[in-house]
Parts: sequence; C-alpha cells; structure tokens
Amino acid sequence: MKKDDQLVIHHVSPEVRQLIKLYAAVNDCTQAEMLERIVLEWHAQQSLSERPPGNEDE
Repeated sequence: MKKDDQLVIHHVSPEVRQLIKLYAAVNDCTQAEMLERIVLEWHAQQSLSERPPGNEDE
C-alpha cells in the first residue's frame, strides 16, 4: 500500500492486535503486513459475496 494509505494498527483493539501479532509471527512478517493481508482478504471476500446472482457457470 502507498504510505498515505497505510493501515494504522493502533486503531485496532488490544485483543485483535494480539492476534495480529501472533499471526505475523507464524507467517514471518510484520504486524502491519499481516493487517494489510487481513484487510485485503476481507475486501476480496466482501466483493465475492456482493456479486449479483446468476451466470456463475458461464
């Protein structure tokens, strides 16, 4: 992400921050990188769930 669009982990609750810290350690990345991955995955899931029904097989 661009610097001005960078996610700020300090706005996240302490419990979620702890989970992000654990996931970052497991995935060998920084907490900011882990948060970015989570947000990108969330956006991907949201856009899939908001697609109108029909023509999925085409």
